[in-house]
Amino acid sequence: DASGGLVEIIHQVRRRWRYKLAMRGAVGVLGLGVAVLLLSAYGLESWRFSAGSIIGFRILLGVALAGLVGWFLVRPLTRRVTDEQVALYIEEHEPSLQEAIVSAIEVEKVSRTSPAQSPHSAALVQRLVETAVEKCQAIQVGRSLERAPVRRYAGTIMGIAAVTLAV
Repeated sequence: DASGGLVEIIHQVRRRWRYKLAMRGAVGVLGLGVAVLLLSAYGLESWRFSAGSIIGFRILLGVALAGLVGWFLVRPLTRRVTDEQVALYIEEHEPSLQEAIVSAIEVEKVSRTSPAQSPHSAALVQRLVETAVEKCQAIQVGRSLERAPVRRYAGTIMGIAAVTLAV
């Protein structure tokens, strides 16, 4: 079924997009988490490791890390994204599709919600969806769309880890 193929492509792109968001969030949490850890170590040293400063910096570090995880990971990953938004995202990053996915989703949605009132024939809708799926499969849009940013974020995470180990 062509509409199932289109839905699968959209879900695949949505998963890759969320994975990219998770990687970007991990960069933020790791980078700023290391900075907070280093600042707390500096603060502990400047306050001569008193009992109150140790407890205070432990609490501060825990709250800061929880806040970073919430801001950089939880908040972006819990945002709802519709199929239409994913289709626009795909076409924005792959202009060769020339609005094939957005058109297919809009027409398919209208014909699915109210088939009797749809101004398009079922065969036309089916062919439009099939064409969109074929175009996406030809350029492997689900697999290749987020490859470069994910690699960049992974490299950044490795760099932060290396610098942290060196410090």
